[in-house]
Amino acid sequence: MTRTPSLKFLASAACLAGLVLPATAPAAKSPISARQNANMYNQRYCEYLFVHLAGAKIVGDVWNTFGLSKCPAAQWKASDPTALRAIFPGTLAVKLNGPRYWLINSATITWDARVDARGGKVRQFPGLKMRFLTSVDIPPSALASGGMQPYQETAVRRTTNFTFSRKYPIHELVSPAGKVYAMQAYSQIKDKSLTLRKLAGLASKLALPAGWRYRTRKLKSNLTLKTKRATVLQDDLENTYQLVK
Repeated sequence: MTRTPSLKFLASAACLAGLVLPATAPAAKSPISARQNANMYNQRYCEYLFVHLAGAKIVGDVWNTFGLSKCPAAQWKASDPTALRAIFPGTLAVKLNGPRYWLINSATITWDARVDARGGKVRQFPGLKMRFLTSVDIPPSALASGGMQPYQETAVRRTTNFTFSRKYPIHELVSPAGKVYAMQAYSQIKDKSLTLRKLAGLASKLALPAGWRYRTRKLKSNLTLKTKRATVLQDDLENTYQLVK
């Protein structure tokens, strides 16, 4: 997801540009908040995606265990999509997304309460405590088939800096058009035996479409992906990648 140092969440606020208040007035609370996560590499987490309509679009609201627990196996196994669906009226489906393990080493995520007041909020679900992260666009075909189609891009509305450390190998998909996607998290959803050490040989397990390549390489320096709207995709084992270029 040797003992890993505990994760620290550092909350910060950004002041509104150009706003000047009298010295006697209380400081206005900024709608902007951020959290920084360190030592994330190979740390376990799980997510619930609550799928619903937002106007004419289908979106998935992402709640995540990271920093709150390591998603204990017994509690995760007890997750009941039917019971979870009843928590939020209007939910069309609940996707149990995990367990997963981060391949980034550190991250910063920023929320704007004017866009979504839930950003960073923590909620206790049956058996698991989770934090609201973001919303993901869900193609109608994914809802019909029960999951995202592999090797197809999806937009994620999030303001993040994801950093891959040069200390660790990076695993990438390369499309026929030359687009490069870095694996940000590997999954044990479909292959429960998948571990960090097996990622270098993952190509032999993937049903790569024609023209696609999987590769593992060493970074010369840290790689930071800064996005306000991330482009992600999954392979056929539900490992998740983010567009690099």
